[in-house]
Amino acid sequence: MTTDHTELQPANDRDWYAWLIDPLPTAEFESDYYEQRLLHVRRQAPPYYADLLAVADLDIVLGTHSTRHPDIRLVRGDGDISPGEYTNDGGRVQPLEVARLFDDGATVVFNQLHTRVPALARLCVALGRRFSSRVQTNVYLTPPDAQGFAPHWDTHDVFVLQIGGTKRWSIYDTKVRLPLRGQRFEAGMPPGEVSDEFDLGAGSAIYLPRGLLHSARSTGEASLHITLGLTAFTWAEFLIESVTAAALEEESLRRNLPRGFAREGLPAAERARQFGEKLALVQSRFDPDVVWRRFTDEVLASDVPLFTDLFSQRLHGDGLAPRSRVRRRAGLLTEAATEGATCVLRFCGRELRLPAAVWPALHFAATADEFAVRDLPDCLEAEGKLTLVRRLVREGVLQVLQ
Repeated sequence: MTTDHTELQPANDRDWYAWLIDPLPTAEFESDYYEQRLLHVRRQAPPYYADLLAVADLDIVLGTHSTRHPDIRLVRGDGDISPGEYTNDGGRVQPLEVARLFDDGATVVFNQLHTRVPALARLCVALGRRFSSRVQTNVYLTPPDAQGFAPHWDTHDVFVLQIGGTKRWSIYDTKVRLPLRGQRFEAGMPPGEVSDEFDLGAGSAIYLPRGLLHSARSTGEASLHITLGLTAFTWAEFLIESVTAAALEEESLRRNLPRGFAREGLPAAERARQFGEKLALVQSRFDPDVVWRRFTDEVLASDVPLFTDLFSQRLHGDGLAPRSRVRRRAGLLTEAATEGATCVLRFCGRELRLPAAVWPALHFAATADEFAVRDLPDCLEAEGKLTLVRRLVREGVLQVLQ
């Protein structure tokens, strides 16, 4: 897919997911590409992703954050470079050694940079919400004419966003479709025939479903790209968790296998009968909502924005009045529900529980994009509305507008 689209939408108004793959409609991506095949979005707009990250951001992280391995690691096509070559005895990364190795052809990998750069955090949260997936970023700075990794596949889906320079990508015949996390590519395995090859220039992007074998090499200039990794929950993981949870409640699932199962003394029909019996127990007596809840909580806890205004928000919150306007924090995943005599708001691995009578106001605050304090439903009086909004501001759920 090729586009000459050059209009850059302001970040604050952006639908991050749609913007990521524009002009391809998100519904078409999900039906025709997701978990299925390569997508290559070619743009004649080199600065398209420029407001996400710049080399200056990497300089700040490298030079001022006292970073440790593996938050920064160095690799070449033949494997990782020993951390001892660029860290001190305390494990801290040494910026001058990193720069020296970069000059010698090493790719510098900045892991989990979404925990330091707000724009990357917002992008991760937006994708996490859409795909109910754990999302992270790794950033790769590669010198000219260099290769960071030998051919390999990933056990999670990735979007690659080219920020600067160009990389030549090679795609190989797929050997394992949708591998599980334990089905990693083994070093030394022959990659097979190249099925596609192309250049990825600045402003362009690709999507690689997990298991697609690939490699990439920079051309005549340094390359900077962001990899967004989507680690989804699989049905295999769901079933494993379901059986484990059921075994905690059902004694018969915790019993040993029949003593004679490894000998000829246990007929095949009897093995099949007992296996079917245990599966029926899991299906009939176990509530799968337990696993849905745990997976949901993990998504809510892992995909969070960066909180860069907590002190200033507290100071603003002290001056709240009924006419004060607030908004939901951009990128914050929340889940509101009623549970018996209480209502609960879940976010960032935390829970806020309030009396059930507060539910209309809590639900309104968790779903409205922007509102005045007095706009909250009248299940609360004026002072109660202020109290609730102050609490949600202090918890980081709401932001006071200037």
